Amino acid sequence: MRVSCKIILTTFCLASLLTGAETGLLRGRILDEKGNPLQAANVIIPRQQTGCSTDESGYFSIRLEAGEVPFTVSYMGYKTYSDTVTVPPGDSRNITVRMTLDYFKIGDVVVLAERELIPDAVETSTRINSGEIEHLQASSLGDVMLLVPGQRFENPGMAEKKQVSIRNNVTDSDAESNELFGTQIIIDNIPLSNNANLQLDTKTTTSSGDVLATANSGLDMRQIPADNLEEVEVIRGIPSVKYGDLTSGIVNVKTKTGLRKHSLKIKYNFNNQEANLGGGFSLFGQQFDYNANYAHSVRNIRIPEENYSRLAGQISMTSVLLDNILTLKNRLYYTRSFDERGLRPDDLYQTVKYNRDYTLRFSNQSTYLLSTSQKLDYNFSVNMTRQNSYRKQLISTDHTYVSDRMTEGWQEGIYIQNYISELSVKGRAWNIYQDLNYHQELILNKTTHTFLAGITWRLEFNDGEGRIYDPLEPPTVSSNKRERPRPYDDIPGLSTTSFYAEDKIEGRLLMDYQLNLGIRYDMYGKDHFAGTHHGSGLNPRINLMLSPFQDTRFRIGYGRTSKSPSLGMLYPNPIYFDVDDINDILNNRVIVSTYIYSLENPDLKASVQNKIEASIDQKIGNFGLSLTAFSNVTDHGFATTLSRPIFEYKYDRDDPDMTVTDSVFTTYSVWENSLTTYSRGIEASIQSRPLTPLNMQFRLEGSYIYTTSEKENAYDYATTYRYDPGLDERIKPYWKPITMEADKFLINYILDFRLKDLGAWATLSAQQVVFDRNRFLGLEDSLAVGYLTPGGNRVLLTEEEGSAFVRSQPAYNFRTESVQNIWVFNFRATKGLGDNARLSFFVNNFFNSHPLYRRKRTPVESYLKQNPDLYFGLELSVQMNPLFTLRESKE
Repeated sequence: MRVSCKIILTTFCLASLLTGAETGLLRGRILDEKGNPLQAANVIIPRQQTGCSTDESGYFSIRLEAGEVPFTVSYMGYKTYSDTVTVPPGDSRNITVRMTLDYFKIGDVVVLAERELIPDAVETSTRINSGEIEHLQASSLGDVMLLVPGQRFENPGMAEKKQVSIRNNVTDSDAESNELFGTQIIIDNIPLSNNANLQLDTKTTTSSGDVLATANSGLDMRQIPADNLEEVEVIRGIPSVKYGDLTSGIVNVKTKTGLRKHSLKIKYNFNNQEANLGGGFSLFGQQFDYNANYAHSVRNIRIPEENYSRLAGQISMTSVLLDNILTLKNRLYYTRSFDERGLRPDDLYQTVKYNRDYTLRFSNQSTYLLSTSQKLDYNFSVNMTRQNSYRKQLISTDHTYVSDRMTEGWQEGIYIQNYISELSVKGRAWNIYQDLNYHQELILNKTTHTFLAGITWRLEFNDGEGRIYDPLEPPTVSSNKRERPRPYDDIPGLSTTSFYAEDKIEGRLLMDYQLNLGIRYDMYGKDHFAGTHHGSGLNPRINLMLSPFQDTRFRIGYGRTSKSPSLGMLYPNPIYFDVDDINDILNNRVIVSTYIYSLENPDLKASVQNKIEASIDQKIGNFGLSLTAFSNVTDHGFATTLSRPIFEYKYDRDDPDMTVTDSVFTTYSVWENSLTTYSRGIEASIQSRPLTPLNMQFRLEGSYIYTTSEKENAYDYATTYRYDPGLDERIKPYWKPITMEADKFLINYILDFRLKDLGAWATLSAQQVVFDRNRFLGLEDSLAVGYLTPGGNRVLLTEEEGSAFVRSQPAYNFRTESVQNIWVFNFRATKGLGDNARLSFFVNNFFNSHPLYRRKRTPVESYLKQNPDLYFGLELSVQMNPLFTLRESKE
């Protein structure tokens, strides 16, 4: 954790401020109770008014006046440590300090004494510790996101996919997918990726139509169990340059490590059941940690055929070698999920769907200390996700034809009407990641510099079997635009190479300040040097924090981030356009010509987001206030707006002269960088220190977000070609697009009661939706701007000519949908049962409040139920003594 003391004292770190006195060097390492390093702990030399913060490995180094030196060490959540050491002149003294938590425990839940009153990081972020996660009784990382400002309260569970976008509203399906796709999830320094996901076809849905597949969108966070999370940091502001391949924000996850008791947890409610076993121990001089999790969830207990199951496990080994110079952390993760939509007795279409995936990931973190102020970090991982989607259902259609031809040409087809279609899509998405960086702290002119430079390389590809089905029993036959079986192993991979450098400057110039200056250069593509990449460029980032007074801070930042296109956007399934040249149903004879159209766009580039934010933080007595304004603009976003024509003739194949008998024409769309999304807003928070008599802490979080989007050179086309007598041809008119703007204002009210004497923790939270509204833009522009001919020619129209093709809109489309003043109340409690057990309980929407909102943009009266259902559950956790004892290492 970073703490506020770092800002006040940083001008003196690693330097002597006393002239004419003999100096020495105080070096050391700050550890927690388990022997793990504490990053950003404050080491303070009060008499000499100097100090510094520890690095990621817990090390520090201070040059100071030699002699008897009193010092203190502080870290949020830990008791302040004070001692005196003797530092010899012209020499160094090494110390090791093991901090003691200022907390109380409820079973395996660590309840920290209090929160920081104002943010302690330059960038705007939310830190969620393991105690808060356990107290929330989350089932997955997706549930943990409910603790982030700006998110609507939902019930926990896993029956529906869990994705997150940061500082954004839904205005358009493409814009929403871009924001979800642009959220970077990092686990133990390893970024996860959805770039190689090619499950584009079997979009498994629930009975309500919710799509569970996530190709070309954000990762499904249900696959990450919450019980093994040590800390989650959600960075909403401008991140360090070491983070790449993102636009929206970062969810940075640390899993549990260190010697800890074995713990068994059972969670239960009517829709979700979960069991978790985890712990840590020492064996053969190595530290091992493990976690095993099983969870099962149904969306509706009346529809057990729709369910989700997860089996997840993790084991890690930590080795400290060469007298603590080299630290190796190796982790192995496994996740198996079953997202089912089983056969229902009343389903006449005999539908069966599922997504059954498993992920296997190995990662290594290596830290080599070059000196007390220099180190090398190397992160490596191999991630393979085996994706297996399936859809089986009855296809019933008018008498039509199919062909199994895989190349362009013609052949006899067959007629079909009713059949059972079975489609499997099997992908094997690989992500190989490496990052090497150099870290150094030094003093220049009484100013502390923390320098970081590194290189990142990533390769992503999919070598799965792909789409598997009988082409004579295809999954869809609704138009001439058909598809065929397709392997994925012939699709090129996507590589990314990045270079980055950053300097965190801390000093004093009229006031204490911290300035983070960074630059990152990203190259996306298959072959950077051959010029076939998908974009490259500089991404600068800057954050400045000023502290004119001890309890006042001003923060301002600008940053640029970028996101690679996915393989699904770069290499979609081609279109097989099947034309019936001869259709003689009476004699059961059909001749089908097949034309293949590629949907690939080799010019598709990375999307880019420019972020700006400004904040003020102020402590006033026992309260802390923070106010942040932000603006995010995402350019070159991904959308299927490039419309291309299909025009083919029908030929009399029995005629040697191949007489043209008819023509068929339509259009298809291709991904391009046409989307721009604008999001801006204000976030505010007020929180208190513990107040008597019940040790109550109060927190208020408000979030206002406005979002709109637009698409460049994109138009709303008529659904089909239509004959125009004035032009004497078939045309497809098009108009300027209709867009949407949306804004919402949410306020969270949180009361925390941390009752140490009772061994209990209770939280009452309420969310007020002050308003959540949206409206269409561009409805007034009803005149066509052009039309498309069957041959693909685009003809522009004058305003007078466009008046012949008016796009009519019903009056209700001009109305604004606005949900206002909706409240929901949640309660959760954790109670200790002796020293090694606890019982937790939660109830969401305990007033069972479901106000009805009458929709405005509907032709008939229609209502929408507000707030999640009344929902409650229990969790029992029992700790057991470790089988092995971790020996204390001698410094």
